[in-house]
Amino acid sequence: MSSDTPKKLSSKKVENIIFCVCLFLFQVVMIILYSVWVRYDKDSNHDPLPNGESPVQEEVDNLYGYFRDVNIMIFFGFGFLMVFLRRYGYSSLGYTFLISAMVAQWSVLVWGFYDSMLEHKELREYYYFTMESLLNGLFCAGSVMISYGALLGKVTPLQMLFMGIVEPVLFFLNMYIMERLHAFDVGGGMTIHLFGAYYGLSVCWFLTNSKAKHSKENAASYSGDLFAMAGTLFLWMMWPSFNAAIAPRGHPQMRALANTFLSLTGSTIATFIVSRLFSHYGYKLDMVHVQNSTLAGGVVQGVMAHLNVNPGPAISMGFIIGSVSVLGYIFLTPFLARRFNIQDTCGIHNLHGMPGLVGSIAAVIAAAHAINNPDLYSAAEFKVLFPAGDDQAKRNAAMTFIALAVGIIGGIISGFCMKQIGKIGKLTKEEYFSDHAFWVVASDYPKEFEGVDPHQYIHDEENGVEMDQAEKRDESMPTTSDHQQ
Repeated sequence: MSSDTPKKLSSKKVENIIFCVCLFLFQVVMIILYSVWVRYDKDSNHDPLPNGESPVQEEVDNLYGYFRDVNIMIFFGFGFLMVFLRRYGYSSLGYTFLISAMVAQWSVLVWGFYDSMLEHKELREYYYFTMESLLNGLFCAGSVMISYGALLGKVTPLQMLFMGIVEPVLFFLNMYIMERLHAFDVGGGMTIHLFGAYYGLSVCWFLTNSKAKHSKENAASYSGDLFAMAGTLFLWMMWPSFNAAIAPRGHPQMRALANTFLSLTGSTIATFIVSRLFSHYGYKLDMVHVQNSTLAGGVVQGVMAHLNVNPGPAISMGFIIGSVSVLGYIFLTPFLARRFNIQDTCGIHNLHGMPGLVGSIAAVIAAAHAINNPDLYSAAEFKVLFPAGDDQAKRNAAMTFIALAVGIIGGIISGFCMKQIGKIGKLTKEEYFSDHAFWVVASDYPKEFEGVDPHQYIHDEENGVEMDQAEKRDESMPTTSDHQQ
C-alpha cells in the first residue's frame, strides 16, 4: 500500500462531508425561502383575456409543451451527450442530474430578485413565479451544463456544487442587463450559449493540468459513443422548441421553429461533408463531429430565430456554422490545449462558443437590415421584436460584448476559487476522467485502477494506520516457513 493512501482517503472523506453538509444546507435554505417569499402565479396578476379564460391556464397551455421539451433536453439530452468517455458515464449523467435540479430550484429565487429590481426597484413582498420562471430555470441549467462540458473529467462534486451556485447569479445578471438594454435573445444565443461557453473555458484554464492532459482515460468507447448519439438526437429534435419557447406568439414563434429546424438540417449536412474531407484519417467520419457539430445550427439561430430572415439564409447559416464547428474540433481544440492550456473536453467552444458568437453578430446585422427595410414587419410586430427601435442593432452589439465579458471575468474568478476547492479531495492521476474516485462502480469496471476505495481499508488498532483489507488478511495468514516449523 502506498504511504500516502491514508492521506488520500482522509481528503476524500473531508470532501464528502463538506459536500453533503453544503448540499443539505442549500436545500434547507431553498425550502425556507420558497415558503416565505415564493407564491404561485394567479389570474389577478394578469390583464383579463378577451374570451374570459384564465390567463394562468392560457400560459400553461402555451408553454407546457415547450417546458417538457426543454426539460428533456437538459436532463436527458445534455446528460447523455456527455457519456462518450469510457470511464466517466456515472459522473456525466449523475452530475448533470443533480446540478441541473439544484440550478432549477435556485434560478427561481435569483431571477425573482433581479426581476423585482427590474420592475419595482425593490424586493417585493412575494414573488409569483410562472411557467416562464420554470423555463428560465431550465435555460440557466443548460448554461451551467454547457460550462460543465469543458470541465468534464476534471472536477470533484464539491467543485460542481460551487459552480452550480455561482454561475446562475452571473447568468441572471446577464438577463437583467439584457432587459435593461432592451436587447433581444429569443433562444439564449448570447445569455446561454455564448456566456456558458466562455465562462466554462475560463474556468477550464485553471483546472487543466498535466495529469488531465496526459490521462489515458480521456477517450471514448463504442457503447459510450452510441449513448452520446442518443443525447444528440434528442437535442436535435427538441432544439426548435428551445428557440421558440419564449418567442412572441404567432408569426415570430412559427419562424423560430422553422428557422431552427432548417438551420439544423444545414449543419447536419455540412458536418458529414467536412468531417470526411478534413478528419485526421482523410476519408472517415468522426463520431465526435456527428455528435456535436450537427447541433451547431440550432445554436447559431439562438439570438435571431424568430426574425424574418428567409428560409434560404437560415439553411446557409446552419451549413456555414456546421462547417466551422467541425474545423474547430479538428484544429482549434488541440491548439487551445497545446498553446493556452485549455483542455476543452467536450469542445464547447466549437458547439456553443463560436456558433453563439456568429449568431449574435448575425442578429446585429438582421436588426440593422430590419431598420432599413420596414416592409419586412408590420408596425405592431416591429415594436414587439425590436423594443429598442432604431437603436436595436447597437443594443444587441453591446449585449454581445457584455455577455462575453461577464462569462470570461466571472469564469476567471470562479476558476480561481474552484482550483482552491479542488485541493479538498484532490484528484490523483488515475482519477481524472474516471468514475471510481467518487462512485461505487459496477462489477465489470476495470480492476487495474490504482484509485482509493474507502471500502478496501480498515483501521489497524495496534499501529494506528489505515491498512488494505488484503494486506491485513495476508498478515494474519501463516507463512510457508511457519507451516514448515
